[in-house]
Amino acid sequence: MPINRKSLNMMGSSGTEMNKYSTEVKGDNYYGYSDGLHTIQVVYDQFVGRLRIQATLSLEPESTDWFDLVSGVSIYGSITDQTAAWNADGYIQFNANDPGNGAQAYTFQGNFTHLRVYMDREHVGDGSTYDSSYGTIVRVILSA
Repeated sequence: MPINRKSLNMMGSSGTEMNKYSTEVKGDNYYGYSDGLHTIQVVYDQFVGRLRIQATLSLEPESTDWFDLVSGVSIYGSITDQTAAWNADGYIQFNANDPGNGAQAYTFQGNFTHLRVYMDREHVGDGSTYDSSYGTIVRVILSA
């Protein structure tokens, strides 16, 4: 019997926001899938900042239940020549001299009940005032 997998829109355009959490979506474990394989596609447009993938094992997560994915995240493919990599602190960072552009896919594995992404620009400029040179995240889609 085939397993019905799906893709979900986690986040639309970041617009002029400096920091933004995506919608919380259900991961593989919530549905009883045991492979734990997840892929997100992020479409960047001159994006300057950090992106974190966060997960929880809680069925009804609260703010303190979330953790950053630090290991086991790999970048597969891109329509650009981006060289940024996921780092040991749990994020991928794009700087003004090498902003994020185009679509990138990040695949990770874990039996998580819920997932979300966090766009973080607290380290950019004064940390709270948007400038158009910071670009945007156009969308984030999860396939699980």
